[in-house]
Amino acid sequence: MNPSDVLISYSLALYSTWFYHKPARCLFDAGEGVATALGKKVFAINHVFLSHGHEDHVAGISNLVNVRNLAAGEHEKPLTIYYPRHDKWIDALIEYIEKKQSGLMRYPLYVQPVEVGDEFEIDEAKRPTKVSAFETKHAKGQLCLGYEIQQERQVIDPATGQAMSRYWPLFFYSGDGFQSYHSPDGRADIAVHEATFLARDAGEAAQRIAHRHCTVESAVEWGASQDVKILILCHISDRYEINEVVQAASAAKSASAFRGDLYIAYKDQIVPVLSD
Repeated sequence: MNPSDVLISYSLALYSTWFYHKPARCLFDAGEGVATALGKKVFAINHVFLSHGHEDHVAGISNLVNVRNLAAGEHEKPLTIYYPRHDKWIDALIEYIEKKQSGLMRYPLYVQPVEVGDEFEIDEAKRPTKVSAFETKHAKGQLCLGYEIQQERQVIDPATGQAMSRYWPLFFYSGDGFQSYHSPDGRADIAVHEATFLARDAGEAAQRIAHRHCTVESAVEWGASQDVKILILCHISDRYEINEVVQAASAAKSASAFRGDLYIAYKDQIVPVLSD
């Protein structure tokens, strides 16, 4: 699978991060420029899942809501925004959106605060599909969430050899979380994990007590431990050139037990990484 077949994205640490999963019509985070990049595709989005209230993950949500309201397109389709309950920055942003759009909305806009373990059915998918929320570690003293799309599939029960239905991890998104849960129900088809720093700057990563981040090398180790099929590293710092990030990721892949396919989400590209 080429992840670009199912994803449209932009990711650069500090500036903007978002991932649009086309089959599920779900947007994960909404950094600056998301509406500009997606254009008319904003009308395809049914669900927006926000991981935390930092600007590079939410600054584009107000414009997305506004573009869907004013641009020519389908205005009957509802949009639901999900976000960590009690996130004061997103609360303030939602309050601004609701005040600015008061009496002007041409489509139903819903807001859903989320707790750890909450699950949401995605009715628009071709198969039974849900999104589950899990806790990540990033901003000190603040609930930060990651999300996983799970879809019902037919699998073979190893004990009986009979076909059975179960939810399969289709897409995993960690936000900026440096400690992330993964469903035990199989190898995730695609996992997106932040990897802000290279190992040479691991000391700086560790010192960021208020806002912790991973290195490329530790994120690849995480991918190996979770045995994901496709791992996409994102939220790369702009202090690095893409070529040195790819080289570091390639070396980390060769040094680890990671057996899946590895990619780097860098700005609007999803770049494949080959082993050394």
